[in-house]
Amino acid sequence: MLEAVSPLIGTGDDLPHLSGPAAIIRQVIAAHFLRDCEHVIEIGGHVRPITPYLTHRPSSVLSVDPKTPAFESEQLNGHPCRVRHIPRKFQEIDYDYAPRSYGLVLLGYSLKPFGSREPLGRLFYSLIDNAQAVVLDYAPELERASSQVPAILGRPNVRVHCRFEFVLDDAEIAGSPFAKRLFYVLHPVP
Repeated sequence: MLEAVSPLIGTGDDLPHLSGPAAIIRQVIAAHFLRDCEHVIEIGGHVRPITPYLTHRPSSVLSVDPKTPAFESEQLNGHPCRVRHIPRKFQEIDYDYAPRSYGLVLLGYSLKPFGSREPLGRLFYSLIDNAQAVVLDYAPELERASSQVPAILGRPNVRVHCRFEFVLDDAEIAGSPFAKRLFYVLHPVP
């Protein structure tokens, strides 16, 4: 188990539609597809980062979101791992990872511009193109996400490994435009 569980899990209270028991299935499924990744990078972990759902032994986990609580640890599940949760925009961080050494997590995808910079720029595409695996989940009813995801799926360096649709149907989210989710796992083109 995690040494410091409370700062990692988060309550989701500021996102009521993701505070119900069904919402964590996204992290559980994502963790499965990241199990072979030496490093895990998450953009948009908000108050519920992927970290406590990882079951393998990565060397590092980086979760970046302006609303994530700051957190650092040298352990994950009792094993050495550099864990960092950084409350900033992903464009403000330097990423120094070898190509194909990391999994990129984009759960609840909904990137906004950063100042005059669009979210889908050189840095973002470099992270997509060099990942060992990309795990992406979004609500197709959210126009911002639906307008950006085709550009991600159309990257020439990745292919869809699997995709599925599911509906979160607990009381907190049922009937909202966020209940229906599209989930993609992308791998590099061989």
